[in-house]
Parts: sequence; C-alpha cells; structure tokens
Amino acid sequence: MTATLLINAPSRRCRADGVEVQAWYGLRYAQGTHRFKAAQAATGRVAATSLGQVPLFPQRPSRLAAVMGAGSANPQSEDAYFLNVWAPAQAQGLPVVFFIHGGAWMSGGASLDWYDGTRLAAQGVVVVNVNYRLGALGHLGDAQADDLPLPAADLFLALQWVKDRIHAFGGDPDMITLMGQSAGGWYAHLLSVLESTRGWIDRVALLSMGTRTPWTSEQQRKTTERVRQSLGDQWLMADVDTLMQHGMLALDKEPPRLAHAPSAFLPVASAGMPPDLLNPDWAAQTCHAQAVYLRCTAQESSVFFFDVPFHRQATQEQVDQALGVWPAEDLPANLLRNGVYQGAESGLTPYQQVVAASSWLQFQRFPTQYAASLKAAGRAVVWSGFTEQSPLDAVFSGHCFDLPFQFGNFLAWQDAPMMQGVTQERFECVSQDLRGGIARFVGA
Repeated sequence: MTATLLINAPSRRCRADGVEVQAWYGLRYAQGTHRFKAAQAATGRVAATSLGQVPLFPQRPSRLAAVMGAGSANPQSEDAYFLNVWAPAQAQGLPVVFFIHGGAWMSGGASLDWYDGTRLAAQGVVVVNVNYRLGALGHLGDAQADDLPLPAADLFLALQWVKDRIHAFGGDPDMITLMGQSAGGWYAHLLSVLESTRGWIDRVALLSMGTRTPWTSEQQRKTTERVRQSLGDQWLMADVDTLMQHGMLALDKEPPRLAHAPSAFLPVASAGMPPDLLNPDWAAQTCHAQAVYLRCTAQESSVFFFDVPFHRQATQEQVDQALGVWPAEDLPANLLRNGVYQGAESGLTPYQQVVAASSWLQFQRFPTQYAASLKAAGRAVVWSGFTEQSPLDAVFSGHCFDLPFQFGNFLAWQDAPMMQGVTQERFECVSQDLRGGIARFVGA
C-alpha cells in the first residue's frame, strides 16, 4: 500500500490539547526472511483500529513490571516489523521524532499504549514509534548475519522507511530526531555515529541511555551453542519463551553483585559496530547529528534494586567491601571525597549508596562525559536532569519514571506502582515541561 493511500486513511483521529491529531497504526517497514537473519525492506499495513491490535515481537514479562506495571496486552508475533505514526491534521514539513523504546534488550514495543504519540504530536511534531527484535530473536545466531546487530539492522530499515516516506504524513525528512530510551538510547546513539546514516539524522535525544559494552561474537556463539545443544534439532523452531529460558541460563547461575543489574542479552559486536562506540571523545567527534539532548533520572538503578533484599537490606560493611574496591572513576561525585570512596560519610544510607554507584556506572557516567566532550568539540548539547520522585517507596527518581510524563499518557500508566499517588495536576505540570522541552529541541 502506498504512503498516499495510507495518509488518506488514518487509523484514528482525535483531539488532544486542542489539536486535531491523526494516527496510523501498524505500518510495515520490513519483512523477516529467516529466524536470526537480517530482514528486508517491505511495505504494508495491519488492519488495526487501535494501537493494542498491533503485534509486538515475542517477549517475556518485563522485569520492571513491579515498578512500571504490565502495559497493554498486544498480540505477539515474530513478524512484528511495524511502526506507528502520529501527526497533527494538515501537517506539512514538521520535525519528526523517531522513538526507540527500551526494555533491557528483552522487552517492550512501539505499540504499547505507554508510547501513544498523540499528545507529543500535538506539540507540533510528527511522532514515529518502532518495533525491533528483542531477546533471543535479536541476539542469538551469527554475529555476521548483518553488519549490525540484528535489532540495529531492523532500526536502520525503519529509519530508511521514515526517510523515504514521512513527507506523506506531514514530516520533514531532513528534520528527523532519534529519541531513544534505555536500550533504545543505546541504539539511537549507535545510529547517530554510523557513516551509513549520515544525512538521515538532524538531532538525537538519549534518555537514560543504556551504556553496556556489547557482547563479543564469541559470547554470542557460546550462548547460541548452549541453546542449540539444549534444544537439539528443534532449536530453530522452538517457541521464543523456550529460547529465552535457555538463553538466560548463565544469568540465573551468576552470583549477585551489589550495585550491579545484569542483562541476559546484549547487542553483539558485529562487523559494522564502531569499536569506540562508548568512547565519549570519539563519539563527540563522530556523531553527525546537529545537536544532542541528554537526560538521566537522578536515581536510575533504584528500580532494579528496590524490591531485592540483597541490595535493599545491604549493611554498610557489605557496601564498603563492594564499593571500596571500585576505581574512583566508576563512582559518582557524591560518594567521593578527594577522589576516595567515603561510604557512610557521604550521608547516604547503604541502599542509597548502592543505587548511586550503580546509577552512575550503568547509566549516568557516559552521558555526563559525552556532554563534556561534545561541548569541548564545539557541538550543540542540551542536558536535562530528571529529579521528580515516585511515591513508591525506595524508587525515588528511578529509571523509566520519566516516560509517562514524556508521552503524557496518564491513563495508560494507571496500573504502574511507580505512579500510584501521583496527582493528575502534578502529572500535567511535569508532562508539559518534558513534552515542550523535546518539541523545542527538535525545532517545533
């Protein structure tokens, strides 16, 4: 189906914040060729009248459900190469926000009602949310199946689809901002430094960017081989839940470490992956976006630890033993005095020290250093810290707590424990600030 036909038949029309917004659900950007192989560009459309009818890639429940809730119950399919578009009615030449969701490389999807782009589009932008492969489907197999990790190759095809077609939805293909959160921030950062996307990206916004070092091809090979041996000849046909369970066996056996939140799957260092991706000086010189927006929450890692006694109930002695051997550069400033770990003298409880150390190392250090490197290189950079506190005990301003406010979808988060007690008045105040901030950044 052509983009002209699509724009004449939006899936939904509504008014949001006084603006008429149109939405197109389930637009196909690629077609899978074979499990664990690169997809190919394609077009088409799901016959969906609601966002919840658009499939997501197969996944297990999010490990952050105790904080975020379950989200919408979309169908799941290995053929979920879909994106969704929102735009003000009669839009012409508007900046585009291409949102890449997070989920620890294992869960999430563009069609969750959490990420409905209606209210963000009402700020005067065209919003695109995109699915990409997750978990076992995105990370097992052969590192050389594509020049990029398979999820990144999916996103490349989606970005190409947007570059070629977004004008038909009222977007300016020369004003595309990649906005990625958590694992999605990792991919947005990757896409912003690839030579193959030069000229496709105007700006990039990295929200609570995941900063994990990718798997080596050997790590991927060993994990894939373990799954293959466990499942025998059926491994290529096994359901994804079974693949996930067998792929996560090593994680289940890994002894817990204070201030560390492990991930079962990570992107693979494929042939086209820049080896200096997480070197802030290199990235500042190589990023071809015109401007970079960076945001972290104040206590990112709290959501991984607040309900885990090992972390939550750690004693000062245990925390001293764990953090006392960390290099100073791996610790945040509020845990250091004259370059030395200060433990209880920081004024933080043992649990708060665990959260602060992990938040810095796993989320905040790279963006902080990247911002400094960008400024030193004369590049345009916007830093936006998020400090709003969740009413949920010990979550503070945790990872993902900014998401409901960023999209303005109060009702979609009604089952989220982290939102219980947030008044709609306060929600609207914070949400307007975040939505307006992104709109101003992208040029609306």
